[in-house]
Amino acid sequence: MSAEDTSWVFDSLVAFLNGPIWNAPLQSFVEEKSLIFEPNAPDNEQYQAIFEEFKNLVDFMLGTFMEDIGISAQQFQEACAEGKRYPASFENNIFEQIWAANDFQMFVRMMTERNVELQLQALELIERKYGITPQSFVPKGGEAEPQPESASVIVERESKLEREILEEVAKRFAEEAPSTSAMEIEELIEQKPILQQKLKATRVTFVDETVDKAPEKPANFKPIEVDASELRKRQEYLRAQRDKLVAMKKEARQKQLSSEAASKARNRPKSAKAAEAVLNGAKGGIRASELQIRKTLAERLKAEVIEKQGN
Repeated sequence: MSAEDTSWVFDSLVAFLNGPIWNAPLQSFVEEKSLIFEPNAPDNEQYQAIFEEFKNLVDFMLGTFMEDIGISAQQFQEACAEGKRYPASFENNIFEQIWAANDFQMFVRMMTERNVELQLQALELIERKYGITPQSFVPKGGEAEPQPESASVIVERESKLEREILEEVAKRFAEEAPSTSAMEIEELIEQKPILQQKLKATRVTFVDETVDKAPEKPANFKPIEVDASELRKRQEYLRAQRDKLVAMKKEARQKQLSSEAASKARNRPKSAKAAEAVLNGAKGGIRASELQIRKTLAERLKAEVIEKQGN
């Protein structure tokens, strides 16, 4: 393929990576598997095994996409090499997913960050449900400033698809009967600034990693003392709410995927079936050529990010 006829490859790739067929299995895997990734914890022996699963999933989904559009790994390499003048527009979470599949440390940071984000999302859904705003943690020497709605973790950094998922889940979350008292809920939400601090310390995006940008230092919050058993009780309840949130989001993604698969049955027959199979617990096999697809795409995206930072 010449440079003149490769632009369609990237148009197809952008649509695929930003759509439910890619999003549903990848996001559900990241969220379900992220639950054991804790900030400042020593490496768990399961991390490497989960990393291998994630790489295989990325390779498998990219491989089925290439089969759907009818090009080989070699042709994709050529398209990446010849098509650099055609900019490909991806959201940051796509950069992170592809790059994390090529870098174990980046993968661990991405998963740890997602775990903390999920806990914050669960807390913010609880805030929506009960209308409680925590005031128990404030920066030293002053009062906490109100956060604008746009700064909410509910919408921050999420793709359009994931924002739709969150809004759907928020409605279901609010409809459920309360499982604890208002006072206990208010005490639970006092964990939010601690989690926000953890998130700032953990967050290292694909762009930060690529251009050697140091992560932002967290604000200096002073938490009030909490009994160890009480703290453990709050954390267990919050994890239960996070797990419920993950299950709800996966269910919503399955609906989204089913709708997309029905409309794209002719254009994406293999990748749509693969995504549905993965959500139902199947694991796809990969070929050596698919490994090269992922590495080629990662280098293509890395070059584009570095170029944007240079401009």
